Amino acid sequence: MQAGRGQGQSGARVLVGVPAYRGVHHIAATLRSIQEQEFTEFHALVSVDDADHETARACELFLSDPRFSVAVQDRRLGWDGNINWLVAQTRTEFFCYWPQDDLATKDYLLSLVKFADANPSFVCAFSDIQWFEQEQALSTFPSLTGFALTRALYVLESMNGVPFRGLTRKDAADRVGPIRRTEFESAHEEFVWLAKLAREGKFGRVEGPIYYKRKHEGSLSPKWHKRETSWKRAVWLEFGVGMLEAILPAVADSEREAALSVVLERLCCPKDGRFRFYDPSPEPFAFAEEFLAKARERCGIGSAGGASPRARDNEIIAETIGFWLDREAVIRNYLGRLTSDLSRRGSLELSFQQDDPATKLLETGWASPEPWGTWSGAPSATLRLPIPNDQDGWRLAFLCRAFASRTHRQTVRVGIEGGAESTQWQFETDEFCRKEVCLQPQKAATIIRFGFPDAVSPFALGRGEDSRSLALGLVKVTISRPEVAS
Repeated sequence: MQAGRGQGQSGARVLVGVPAYRGVHHIAATLRSIQEQEFTEFHALVSVDDADHETARACELFLSDPRFSVAVQDRRLGWDGNINWLVAQTRTEFFCYWPQDDLATKDYLLSLVKFADANPSFVCAFSDIQWFEQEQALSTFPSLTGFALTRALYVLESMNGVPFRGLTRKDAADRVGPIRRTEFESAHEEFVWLAKLAREGKFGRVEGPIYYKRKHEGSLSPKWHKRETSWKRAVWLEFGVGMLEAILPAVADSEREAALSVVLERLCCPKDGRFRFYDPSPEPFAFAEEFLAKARERCGIGSAGGASPRARDNEIIAETIGFWLDREAVIRNYLGRLTSDLSRRGSLELSFQQDDPATKLLETGWASPEPWGTWSGAPSATLRLPIPNDQDGWRLAFLCRAFASRTHRQTVRVGIEGGAESTQWQFETDEFCRKEVCLQPQKAATIIRFGFPDAVSPFALGRGEDSRSLALGLVKVTISRPEVAS
């Protein structure tokens, strides 16, 4: 490992840890953003992974500033190992994780340090995150107070990583320990780490400064979403076990099986706005049984009341996801009737207005239906439709609207589960309009996936108090043969 010039951490209050790898195109702008911070009592340490000397050379311009230094790792640490290495070097009061391609307003560090000094019981201070380049959404996270378990469970439910890029007290980070390394590229382990940190103390949202997170083709998480289903399933199981490990220290011994139920419900059950990296609905019992068995073994949770673990697991499954499974049975029956009607008549219209039966087909990522229709309420959403698997194609004609204007355009990405084909819709107004998707012959399609890279809340745009992240509003869809579509 080669170290760059710099005075080290002497006199600094904040270590800004910059993990870098193949970042030659962005890292100079990032280091300049750090250098221009109004708060000056920091040391910025860049850890360049896997002997990436090209990125290291891009940092040399900043080494004349004694607050900057560079370390080149001679082997591949990975995103998790590189961050862990940086945290382990911290000799300052605070640590701030700052990836190689992000920026911030000049008052960012100053505002967070002022908040931390005024609130010593808070272990983390953070600002809102504005995405830029390939995405323009604003990500927010509330201040977390209350009981330790409540704070940790909020991280489990939200899977919101905004505080991960905030200012963290070193003593709290030391108590949490390193990010877990898993055999699945440590996917989503930042949330497990955040849940442990939330268990240690309160989180504070600081209004004013903005952190800018770049979304580009080289980002890691989009690559995870393109992986095979079996890999995503394994990640989701491991994530669940990790989250259970994170919350158990805040749970009474008599409630350890209750903690199993809480995590199982989070992994399996769809809710409005709830992100699930893997959807267990095709095999809910098998997934639930495997999770409970892994969790009991890894976390040392015995069965209560003298019952066998298998018997207790069956009870937990029935109590935790039984309602969801009943709902799934109702939806399957409803879909069966609709599919039969569509095959017989050749066309079908479904409405997503409040109290219409078809709202049952709105899966993850939707807000509550309203009299006119239903808004999306998350960065992505899914819709289940009754498409027969036959030799003919189908046309989906959506009556919809977007949360869009001349100053905020909306892009909606539409794809068919199991197929490579996708399309994009562009909106520049909020007027109701018609958008179409054609399904090719011999392709069964029941899940339509929508992506909303430009989703934003009315509150963020100064257009009211509504804090929901809005993009697409569905009114109805007409399913028909292409030759008879109007």
